[in-house]
Amino acid sequence: MDIVAGHGLAALSVRDLAAAIGKSTTVIFNLFQAKAGVVGAMVEAAMEEDLAFHDAFLSQVDGLVLDQRTMVDITARYVLARAEPSARFARIWEEVLIDPEAAQAAREPLARWLAMRRSKLGGLLARDARLERLGAVYLPYLLMEELYAAALARRLDYELLLRESLEGLIAMAFGEPSGGEAKVARWFTGALVLPEPPSKRYAPGSVKMRLLDIAADQILERGIGAVTNRTVTQTAGVSTSTILYHFADMRSFLAEAIWHSVFREIPDYLDTRNPRDRERPADLQGLAALLAPTLRPGASEDPGDAGFYVKYARLIAQICLIARRDAAFENMAMLLRGPEGGGTYARREAVWPPAFDMTRLSAMRFAIWIKGSALLSAALPETETQGAEARLGAAALALVPTTV
Repeated sequence: MDIVAGHGLAALSVRDLAAAIGKSTTVIFNLFQAKAGVVGAMVEAAMEEDLAFHDAFLSQVDGLVLDQRTMVDITARYVLARAEPSARFARIWEEVLIDPEAAQAAREPLARWLAMRRSKLGGLLARDARLERLGAVYLPYLLMEELYAAALARRLDYELLLRESLEGLIAMAFGEPSGGEAKVARWFTGALVLPEPPSKRYAPGSVKMRLLDIAADQILERGIGAVTNRTVTQTAGVSTSTILYHFADMRSFLAEAIWHSVFREIPDYLDTRNPRDRERPADLQGLAALLAPTLRPGASEDPGDAGFYVKYARLIAQICLIARRDAAFENMAMLLRGPEGGGTYARREAVWPPAFDMTRLSAMRFAIWIKGSALLSAALPETETQGAEARLGAAALALVPTTV
C-alpha cells in the first residue's frame, strides 16, 4: 500500500515488494499466487481503511445542526483530510479508478467502494432535506476535487478556490442560487498565463508536431507513463536522439505533450481560442444531448475512443497524482484547477440554454462535477442507474441557477 500510495500503481512489482519486506519473491507467490492477488488484497485493505475513515470523520459531527457555513467547513475538511499522507487508501482508490486495466480487474470491489461512499455521504446529506438536492452530484464533485487536493492541498490559493467553489455548491442547496461572487476565481484567472498550445508555435507537419502528436495519442490512450523516448521515436520511425535534438530534454518534451493533449481534444463549442458559431441549445434536453458524447466511456480495449471529458479527467487525475510525488508538475495541476469551467463560462451562450444563469461559480462547479462523473461512469458504467443525458440534466438543475 505504501508503494502504490507513494509511487503509483505502475511502481508495484513482486520483485520490489519482496525487496521492501526483505523476503524472496517465493514468499509472495505462496501467499498471493500472482501480482493480481497482491493487488486484490491491497484493495480490500484500502476498503477497510476508507470505511474506518468515514466512520471516524462523520462521528465527529453527530447531532450537529447543519447550516451553510458548517456544511462548507465539513466538506472542505473532508476533501483536505483525504489528501493527507495518512490517507493512503485514497491514493490507492484513485490509482485504480483512473487506470482502465486496473478498474476492469477490480470492478467488484470498486463498485462496493463507491456504494460505501454514496451511503456514508448520503447519510450526511439526509440530515437536512435541502441538502438532498445534492445527492446526484455530491460524490462525483468531491471525487474530482479530491484528485486536485492530492496535488495541491498544501497551497493556500488552492484552498481559497476550494472553499469558494464549495460555498457556491452548498448555497444552491440552501436556495441561494447566486452563491456569491467569484472573487478568488477572478483574482486567480486575472493573473493567469496559460501556455500557448504547441500547435500555435510549431508548423503543421513539422517533426516537432509529429512527435507531440504521437506522444499525445499515447497519453490519451494509455496514460502519461506510456510515453518514453523509445515508444515515441519508434512510432515515428526516427532516431532516439530526435527528441533531445528538438526539445531541451525529455521532461520538457513530456510537459509539452501533456499540454498538447489538453488543448488538442477540446470540443469546438468549448474552445475559447478557436470558437465556432453554433446554434444555442433551446432547452435542457438540447444541452444534455450536446454534452452526452463527452461522457462516452470507451471500450476497455480502446480507452482512446472515450469521450472528451473521460479522457480529459483521466489526464488531469494523472497529472495530480504525479504532482504529489514530483513537484515539477504541481504548477501544471494548479493551472488546470484554477480556471476550471473557463470554457464553459466563456462559451455559455453557445452551450447553455437561455433559461440557465451560467455564472463564473456555477461554471466552475459544473466543470468539476462533469469530470468526476466522467471518471465514475467510465470505470463502472453498469453502476449508473441513469443514462448520460439524464445525469447531465439532473446535474445542471442542481448546480446551475435558472432565470425562471
